[in-house]
Amino acid sequence: MSTATLPELATQHAPATLECQPAWEIAQLFPYQGNWSKYDYLDLPTNHLVEFDNGRIEVLPVPSIRHQNIQLNIAVPLRVFVQVHELGTVLCSPMPLQVAPLKYREPDVFVTQSTAPQESDSDKFLDSAELVIEIISEGAANRKRDLTDKRADYAAAGIAEYWIVDPDPQSVSVLRLQGSEYVEFGTFGIEDLVRSDAVSGFEIAVSKIFAK
Repeated sequence: MSTATLPELATQHAPATLECQPAWEIAQLFPYQGNWSKYDYLDLPTNHLVEFDNGRIEVLPVPSIRHQNIQLNIAVPLRVFVQVHELGTVLCSPMPLQVAPLKYREPDVFVTQSTAPQESDSDKFLDSAELVIEIISEGAANRKRDLTDKRADYAAAGIAEYWIVDPDPQSVSVLRLQGSEYVEFGTFGIEDLVRSDAVSGFEIAVSKIFAK
């Protein structure tokens, strides 16, 4: 296994001109993978989607225009409903949600009745939610993250309801917590209404979620 530093690796493989090289000096200001603390993560100066798992960070892909349209189509009516009925707060990524002592996820949309945790001096993250919604991005790794990894994380965190929005084939799967695991309540297509149990009374047409 190579023990070369980042600048040494850059010298081995980089173009001849320094102008074409990454800013390795900036990278060296941050911890190595496996050595990040949650404070390093929460203080990271970025508006990119970044998740944290036991000392490691993962930079998520930038959402596509289609992804952002779907996110707004859900978040805007959900926010209005939650505000009118005083059911909490609707937030969108980037906003870390703590799902375990050393794990933070970035749901696309979530509803919370929580305020910033007492240990925090700011509003950098939340530590509970009633409903989380993820929109699957293209790529096998992204599908696995939303369908498997986050399903397990959100269930372990005790989040009552999880919606998985799949742009292809334009469906919404609703999972509800029973005991310590999610049970699929149903998968709803373009002609259906999808309803929330965690946010009582909220419903939206699937066609509106995927409207352009």
